[in-house]
Amino acid sequence: MPQPSAEPRVQSMRPVRTVLGGALILVASILAYAPVLHGKFLWDDLYLVGSNPFFKSPRFVVEVFRHYLFLDSFSLYYRPVQNLSYIVDYAIWNREEFGYHLSNILFHAVSAFLLYVVVRRSLRGMTEDRPGYADGAGFTVGMLWAVHPVHNAAVAYVAGRADSIAMMFALAGWLMFLNEGKGWRRMAALTLAPICLLVALCAKEIAFIWIALFAVYLFGFERGLPMRAKLTALGSLAGVFGVYLWLRHLPGPRTAQEGVTYPPMADRVMLMLRALGDYTSLIFYPGNLHMERTVWSATAYRNLETWQQNLRAEYLSLIGLATISAFVFACWSRLPGRKIRIFGVSWFVLGFLPISNLFPLNAQVAEHWIYMASAGYLVMLAGFARAIPGRYQRALIAAVPVAVLALGARTAMRAAEWADPETFYRQTIVDGGFPERVSLDLANVCAAKGKDAEAEAILRKTVADYPDFPSARIQLGMCLLKEGRKGEAERYLTFTQHGADAVAASTPQSWHAALDLAAIQYTSQKPDLALATLDEAVRRYPNIWELIQYRAEVLQATKGAGVALPAVADFAGRNWWHFDSHLMLARLEAAAGDYAAAIGACREAATLDIHSAAPFEQAAKVEVLANEYPEALKAQTTAIERGASGPSQFLMLAAILNQMHQPGKAEAAVREAELLKASGTGR
Repeated sequence: MPQPSAEPRVQSMRPVRTVLGGALILVASILAYAPVLHGKFLWDDLYLVGSNPFFKSPRFVVEVFRHYLFLDSFSLYYRPVQNLSYIVDYAIWNREEFGYHLSNILFHAVSAFLLYVVVRRSLRGMTEDRPGYADGAGFTVGMLWAVHPVHNAAVAYVAGRADSIAMMFALAGWLMFLNEGKGWRRMAALTLAPICLLVALCAKEIAFIWIALFAVYLFGFERGLPMRAKLTALGSLAGVFGVYLWLRHLPGPRTAQEGVTYPPMADRVMLMLRALGDYTSLIFYPGNLHMERTVWSATAYRNLETWQQNLRAEYLSLIGLATISAFVFACWSRLPGRKIRIFGVSWFVLGFLPISNLFPLNAQVAEHWIYMASAGYLVMLAGFARAIPGRYQRALIAAVPVAVLALGARTAMRAAEWADPETFYRQTIVDGGFPERVSLDLANVCAAKGKDAEAEAILRKTVADYPDFPSARIQLGMCLLKEGRKGEAERYLTFTQHGADAVAASTPQSWHAALDLAAIQYTSQKPDLALATLDEAVRRYPNIWELIQYRAEVLQATKGAGVALPAVADFAGRNWWHFDSHLMLARLEAAAGDYAAAIGACREAATLDIHSAAPFEQAAKVEVLANEYPEALKAQTTAIERGASGPSQFLMLAAILNQMHQPGKAEAAVREAELLKASGTGR
């Protein structure tokens, strides 16, 4: 008598298992990354959720599509959706780091959940002889991927969220294309699917690989859709690609960085093997973790001693070769689970190729680059698990929670390192992760903690070790200037005209040297020389606000606000989105006596930063100058409500109230200022 199929029972339990599996993945993700929830901003966070002008107001929802991610850089990263996520975070959390880290963890957890659902859906047609295997394999892949320590650089690092967002929307689009609903549900899914993929592309360029992987799956593994539906989906993918190319041209061309060289192809093949070996090592043993690493250097072969010091890299080449052999075996072997293994290998290879070093990269190995490809590796392992005889399956199932706990504990340890910038930078340097760049960040952290001598020592060592790294020289000059050692600072900040042009063409943010040199000249009672330095710097860096701002300050102090105003007005007009330029424009217009224009500039600035009190503070000062005390009171009250609650703000409020003949309220404001001053709170 034929036995009833187990598939109906599996299907009836699937929604409950999906919800439970999603909840477990969410809890595991939060627990694994909990140490970073109270972490500080570091590295690119300091720009992207700090000085970045495009995330502090909903007004930038469209504007972000017209700019690259980094405004003052040579990079061509086009990631407007990443900025959109910061706009939402800023609206909710203001500058509270906890909220940004929580968002990162949630993006990652949702990506892991969608990975679970996609793997389960994809493996159903490959495991028809084992009802329920796709469910277990999908959940295991999603859970292991969620807690794997190699993903810290994408989750614990606020700036790394682009990987999670791209994966989240790409997998959502994948599921919508495969939606099995009928009628309007099917039409809605097919409409939303390409939108999700476009959002994924605008989150990070790696989404191209997700689209390629979906196409491979669609035509190589999916049997539930007719060819007509597959071709329609392919047409949608082509349309998404075309729209993305149009969007990507909105920022316009960007000057390429000069002086960058890439290894010849023969060396790139060796780099590919070592990178593959390193990523494989990290998947199986995530012990030595840091943001980026070098796995090959020509100097390693200068003599026997240096070769022995870099012997680990030779092992990486062997591991890379062994990995390729394992991939070939996985695809060739006819053991059960062959389709799953082929799918997993295809997934990993597609994800690995762009980061393999066969194509030019700005680093050799970076942990966050393996974010997408690592899931394919786990799918391949699920294919090998399918080949294990039934009598060993229980042992394998029992090993999964042990692996989850071990990986989760290692993730938590690494997340704790990310939470503290000084610990993170020191650990990165110890592990060999680009010390010439990381040392600058470590010096900044030390200086912020008042360890000026240590910061100077770090910078001097960096300059000595990397004499061709201009950023270290410039930052050392800035450090010495902060310490009041102008003469010595000037030596590090001064370049010949040819040298300055070369540095500008090869080094991001090298304009700091000219800015600090001008500051030395101005404070040394040489305003004309300072202005000449700034004029030359503005010619070399025409869109750098800090140079235009300091030039205007020097002009205002020496020649009056009327002379300083045109350049600031021109910059603010060309860059309507620039908050600081509108604030300075308001100050200059007020100083020139045009109070109406100054108030207009303050109102414009207030829309560019929804949490800043500065525009209202400035507006209150302008209204006082114009003898408009009721308006000044409104502006100053709003400034205090927005968080400008230091003694000086309440004293300003008291002065306004006195002018409005409200002595009782003025006395209350003075008392509040005195309490804040006594407690050391505010400004």
